[in-house]
Amino acid sequence: MRLKSLIGIILWGGMLVACGPDNRVALAEKLMAERETDSAITVMNEIKEPLHNLSKRDYALYALLMSEAVHRKQQLNAATDTLLLPAIKYFSQSGDSLYAERALYCKAHLDRRLNRMSDAMQSFLKALLFLQNSGNHEQLYRVNTWLGVVCLNQEEYSGKVRYSKEALKAALDLGNMFYKNMALCDISTGYLFLNQLDSALYYAQAAYEAALADSVPRQLPFIYTNLGSIYSQQGEPAKALDYINKSIALRPAKDTARILSLYGVKLELFGKLGQYDSAYHYFQKVISSPEPSSVADAYNNMAKIYHKIGRASDAYPMLQRFIELSDTIRKYRHTEEAIALQELYKHEQLSVENLYWRTRAAERQRNVYWMTTISLLLVWVASAVYFIYRRNRNRLMAQQHQLVQQEKELKQQRKATSESLRRMVEMEQKEARLKETFFRRLSQKVVQELEKGGNVILSDEDWDDIVQNADIIFDNFTKRLQQTYPSLNKDDLRYCCMVKMQLSQSSMAQVMHLERDSVKKRLKRIRMEKMGADSGVTLEELLYNF
Repeated sequence: MRLKSLIGIILWGGMLVACGPDNRVALAEKLMAERETDSAITVMNEIKEPLHNLSKRDYALYALLMSEAVHRKQQLNAATDTLLLPAIKYFSQSGDSLYAERALYCKAHLDRRLNRMSDAMQSFLKALLFLQNSGNHEQLYRVNTWLGVVCLNQEEYSGKVRYSKEALKAALDLGNMFYKNMALCDISTGYLFLNQLDSALYYAQAAYEAALADSVPRQLPFIYTNLGSIYSQQGEPAKALDYINKSIALRPAKDTARILSLYGVKLELFGKLGQYDSAYHYFQKVISSPEPSSVADAYNNMAKIYHKIGRASDAYPMLQRFIELSDTIRKYRHTEEAIALQELYKHEQLSVENLYWRTRAAERQRNVYWMTTISLLLVWVASAVYFIYRRNRNRLMAQQHQLVQQEKELKQQRKATSESLRRMVEMEQKEARLKETFFRRLSQKVVQELEKGGNVILSDEDWDDIVQNADIIFDNFTKRLQQTYPSLNKDDLRYCCMVKMQLSQSSMAQVMHLERDSVKKRLKRIRMEKMGADSGVTLEELLYNF
């Protein structure tokens, strides 16, 4: 028994020597608190093999401080995850809520960086639990504000309002007027996306009054933009334009991208006001923007204006350019998703490497124990055999774990590929619906008369215009129909155009001055006799992608 006790004391002493407190971690924490981030990184880089040479608490604190440092320098990447996970685990289990909250807060920003929005939401919510009753109003404001940002990204607009209101409470408790104003703007934005315009206007005006009362002038450009958006949705373009002009006037000239974006808003507002020359003037400015989304919106709004003034031949090229830019934006987003997937793959690789080095650290620690007590452990040969067996078993388990992780990764990649294909199909369907809606707008004369319930009388010239618009938008729609189904006559093609226009059978009867049953029979005869379709397929389905 005395021999075993002596061996235990020697082993414990070796552990204390190998993993004792390290003053450099405390120094790095002090430097981080003083915002000396680069100096803190330099101190932490002096610690060689921290995983092996630091105590569990010091390593957890080292991992947290290093993660916070790269977050401050906006250099978060998948490698940071391998640092944060042990820090979160240790501080959560130790009950140290301050450090646990800081680690979760940093983890949430890393999840946002990797486009893992659901994980980011969970990390922020866990951080919020550690902050309850802490009295740390500064961090309560930050966490609730970022929860609102994630909710907005996930289109959870009611959550955006809820967490922004919590951020407002924290800002008021803190007495920070700038935070208070930002929270008011965030609440207004949430209500704007919920289409609760009265509430959105209330909080936007409250933000404006607070900015003046609290001397927070740098918030005014954002407040003016918010007010402009609200009045635009309320159908008051003149008021909206006034606030957008105020926002532009307060922005520095170097803020080119944002100013061009606001010019795009002015383009839309001038279109609503019927000031088409001014709208075209700002259209020429916006198309030089470096932001593809701003340029796409400009072409879309200009297409609407040309359609409104009856210049269909000019509207269609604008619409085509809008679709091309939308495709470009979609490809860019797909590229971002691919980069995020690559980051996740690197993270998995780093996790495997981290497991390997932890195994190596355990081996090295055992070697230290053996070297310290070599003279006393000769009688423990059987234990050495056991240790070797356990090491081999752990290695085999690690390999099996790696295989399981690789299988999970392959499943995730297949899932991502399927999601990308689904999105492409949705974009194609949206494009088809856009063309049909545009065709319906070009045939506004028919639609307006139908909506009024008036007597619709179309001349041959009117029908020629409808057929011509169908051919322009849908790539020679009637000509391809006649080539494919030669038995279709002129009246049949007119019915096909009305179907493409999405008119109901009752509306067709009103246009053709026939009974609804007659129209129904005519459509059936076109579908079955002249196009040879099966009885289970409707004419709308036949013509949808034609």
